[in-house]
Amino acid sequence: MPAIDETNEKMFLKALKKGVVPATGCTEPVAVALAAAKAMVYLDHEPIKQIMVKVSPNVMKNALAVMVPGVGEPGLLIAAAAGALTGDSSAGLSVIATIPRQKVPAIKELAHSGKIRAQVASVADDLYVEVMVQTRVDKVTVRIAGGHTNIYEIEKNQDFILKKTRPATHQVSEINHFLQQTSLATIWKFATTVDLAKIMFMEQAGRLNMALAQAGLQHDYGIAVGNHLKTATTGDLEQKIVVYSAAASDARMGGIQLPAMSNSGSGNQGITATVPVCVTAKELEVDQEHLVRALTLSHLTALYIHSFLPVLSAFCATASAAMGAAAGTVYLRTGNYQAAAAAIKNMCGDVVGMVCDGAGCSCAMKVANSAATMCRAVKLALAGVVIPATNGLVAEDVDQTLRGIGQLATIGMKETDPAILKVMLNK
Repeated sequence: MPAIDETNEKMFLKALKKGVVPATGCTEPVAVALAAAKAMVYLDHEPIKQIMVKVSPNVMKNALAVMVPGVGEPGLLIAAAAGALTGDSSAGLSVIATIPRQKVPAIKELAHSGKIRAQVASVADDLYVEVMVQTRVDKVTVRIAGGHTNIYEIEKNQDFILKKTRPATHQVSEINHFLQQTSLATIWKFATTVDLAKIMFMEQAGRLNMALAQAGLQHDYGIAVGNHLKTATTGDLEQKIVVYSAAASDARMGGIQLPAMSNSGSGNQGITATVPVCVTAKELEVDQEHLVRALTLSHLTALYIHSFLPVLSAFCATASAAMGAAAGTVYLRTGNYQAAAAAIKNMCGDVVGMVCDGAGCSCAMKVANSAATMCRAVKLALAGVVIPATNGLVAEDVDQTLRGIGQLATIGMKETDPAILKVMLNK
C-alpha cells in the first residue's frame, strides 16, 4: 500500500476541512438564503420592494419540496425571505441556523406577498444562484456559482462591490483535481495511519449527525420514517443502521433547526457517510481513535468518489456516500482493505443509478435504501463474495470502477435531469 507523503497528507486534510462542514437546512435553498442575506448587508435597512431569484435547474429541483428550517414551509420564496429578514451573511451554510420564532410570521408574509419571484436561469452551471434585492432607493444583486457559498459577484446599482472570476462551467476545483489522481488504497493508508490529533475534528461529524438521528427518532418531522420504523431501533445492527440513518435525514428534510455535518455540499450525503459508522462503532464498543479514523475514512472516500461526479446532478449521491460508509464499517469490523474495496464494488453493481428528484422527505427513503445496500454489500464482501469484473459497471480495479460511475453520472444521466425537473414542474 502506498506511503503517505507530506503533500498528500496536506491535501487530504484540506479536502476534509473544505468538504465536510456543518450546514443547517438543505444546502440549495440555503445558498439562496445566503445570497439574500449578503444583499441586505448593502441596503441600509430600507424596506424591501422586490426580490428576484434565478437559479440553475438543479437548485430549483432541490428547493421545491424541502422544508426551510425553523419556518415549516418549503421553497425558494421562503428561503429568500428567511435570508433577507434573519440571515447571518457571515455564517456560510449556517446562514439561517437561528431563525427567531417571532420572525417567522414576517418571513411567511414576505414570501407570500408577491414581492418575491423565482425562476430557472438560462445557464449551463450545475449550481448557480442569483438574488436581486431592491428597495425604494437601491438594488443589490448577489451571484453564486460553482459551490454553495462561492459568491463571485456583488453588484449595487450597476457598480461592483465584489467581482471575481466566475467559475467555468463544470470547472474542477484544485481539491477535486487532486482527489481524482489519488486512490482508495492511499485514502485508506492516510485515514488509518495519520497522526490522530490532525483528524480529531472529524469527531464533530458523529456528534452532529447522531444528534439529528436522535431527534428524528423522538419527533415526527416528515412522512418517510414512520413510527413502525422507529420501533426497530432495538433490532440487529443492520436494522439500526438503516433506521438511524433514515431518522437523521427525516429530521433534516423536515426542517429541524439542527446542523448536519455535510459532505460534498450535501447534508444527506454527510448523514449517510456518518451514521452507519457511528452505529457500528457503538455496537462494537470501539474506542475513540478507531471511530475517528473510521469517520475520516468514510468521509474522505465519499469525497473521493464525488470528485468524479457533477456538483449537482440526477445521480443520488447518497449511494456514493454509503460507499464511504462501507469502507468505514469494514475498517471497524475487520480492518481489511481488500474487503472494503470488494464492498464498494458490490455497491457499484447494485444501488448505483438511483435518481435525485429533488430534496424532500423522500430523501430519508433514499438514505435508508443506500444504507441497507451498504449493509448487504459489506456482509457479502466479508464472506468473500464480490461481483466479478465481467459484470456491467464493475471493473477488476476498484478505482477504475469508481471512475466509470463518474462517467455514468456525468455523461449518461445528463438528459435525465431536465426530464425530472419537467415532470416536477408540470404536476
